[in-house]
Amino acid sequence: MDENDLRFIRAAIDVARRARDSGNHPFGALLVDEQGRILMEAENTVVTQKDCTGHAETNLVRQACRKYDRDFLAKCTIYTSFLYFHFDWFAYRGPRSPHCRWRSTKVPALGEPV
Repeated sequence: MDENDLRFIRAAIDVARRARDSGNHPFGALLVDEQGRILMEAENTVVTQKDCTGHAETNLVRQACRKYDRDFLAKCTIYTSFLYFHFDWFAYRGPRSPHCRWRSTKVPALGEPV
């Protein structure tokens, strides 16, 4: 992990703060292209959308798959404010998954229980 990775993880943590401020669980995710541009971000929406699948990284992958093709996404990296759930990881590794690289924190970024 280098300084750019840390910068993007910090940005994902900022998204997580916004999710918390909106009444959701404090998780955020970013999609970054190979030039280091943030293409999109997503918050956790489990509480406000009343959807148990509204994890930040799930929301991000849904948006990304609608906008970009698989070959483009294979060159991108997903940054999350917390280590993703195994459920999400297996969902993304399926036959239609974008196969993005992942970077995330290993502990709750905002110091809140999961």
